[in-house]
Amino acid sequence: MATKKDQLAARIAHLKLRLAPLVPLPTGSPHPDFPKTLLDYHLLTEEQLDGIASYYHQSTPSIWTHQYPACMNWDKEMLAKRRASVAQHLRRASQVESNAWWEELLAAEEEEHKVVVVGGKRRPSVQFAEGLTDGERVAIKRRKLGKFIGLMNCETPVEEIEGRLRASMEKAIRLAQEELRRAEEWELRLSKMA
Repeated sequence: MATKKDQLAARIAHLKLRLAPLVPLPTGSPHPDFPKTLLDYHLLTEEQLDGIASYYHQSTPSIWTHQYPACMNWDKEMLAKRRASVAQHLRRASQVESNAWWEELLAAEEEEHKVVVVGGKRRPSVQFAEGLTDGERVAIKRRKLGKFIGLMNCETPVEEIEGRLRASMEKAIRLAQEELRRAEEWELRLSKMA
């Protein structure tokens, strides 16, 4: 049985693992803040993570974005510091005739997913509609960088995907409700003119 001292020594040795620097495309030297060790990776600030994503063409898509072995899928709106709605890319929700179905679906989803079970552990799901906390946002950015540079166990967690889907549905409902309200106001104006 390993002692606490042995466990600490193993953890320190793990954090000392050296990381191979990634060269940006088309040419150049690695980003100055590119982590040299696993410990450096865990100590990156949000500004450094943003700088690295930009330096490697991940925060603003270009011809080089998908030429790397992995892509960060850096969603600027979701990862913004401001608390805002998430999916700017949603289509207009005018095609939704009745939003009662959506509201019932959301209510059922919220009730079912207040706590997410992952790997036998219960934890709350990430709430994207309300905006991310600073810790959640930095953790997601760090995970995206880890996946980008080839670190293990940096896959997108299920609760993050669920949270983004839920936020997208909530925004679609809000847009549909707003458009329905505008259409009703317009019809009311037309009926008053007649």
